Amino acid sequence: LVALSGGPDSIFLTNILIEISENYNLKIGAAHINHMLRGKEADEDEAYVRSFCEKAGIDCFVKRVDINRIVKERGISSEMAGREERYKFFEELRKEHSYDKIALAHNLNDQAETILMRLMRGTGLEGLVGIKAKRDGIYIRPILCIERNEIEEYCLEKKLKPRIDKTNLENIYSRNKVRLELIPYIK
Repeated sequence: LVALSGGPDSIFLTNILIEISENYNLKIGAAHINHMLRGKEADEDEAYVRSFCEKAGIDCFVKRVDINRIVKERGISSEMAGREERYKFFEELRKEHSYDKIALAHNLNDQAETILMRLMRGTGLEGLVGIKAKRDGIYIRPILCIERNEIEEYCLEKKLKPRIDKTNLENIYSRNKVRLELIPYIK
C-alpha cells in the first residue's frame, strides 16, 4: 500500500513500484487522504490521484477527513491530526485488504529536515538517527536515499505532472521554515 498524496515524492514512489511490480510480484494499492484543508486544490489532488491510479490499473482508496474539526475536538495541531488520521487509515486498509507493507515517500531532503528539527528541539542519539527506512516491520521508506531534485527530474522525464501543495512553499509550519530558510542558509 502506497501513501499517495499526488505530490512529486509519492507519485515518483508509486510509479517506480508499478514499474517493478511484475518482476517482484507486487500487488499495489494507493491510499489518499483529503484533509479538506485546501478546498478546491485538495479536491483536485484527490481527482488527480484517482485518475493516476485508474490509468495505472491499481486500487485507489480515498478518505475525506475534516482535519479542522479534529483539531478543535482534540486540541492538537493540524499536522498531528493529519498524521494520526493518515496512519489510522493506512492500518484500516492494510488489515482489510491484506497489504503486508505500507510504503511512505520520505526522501533524503525530508531526512535532513527531520534531523535539523530534532537538533533544534534537543534530541538524544536516537533522534539523530532521523527517519528510519523501516518501522514496525510494516512501514517502509524505499526512497529515503533519493534527493528531491532527482525525484522532480524523474517526474519531468516520465511526464507524470504531480500536484504541488502550495502550503509547502509557505513559512507557516516549522518544517517549511527549515526547508525554505535554514537549509538554503546552511548550503
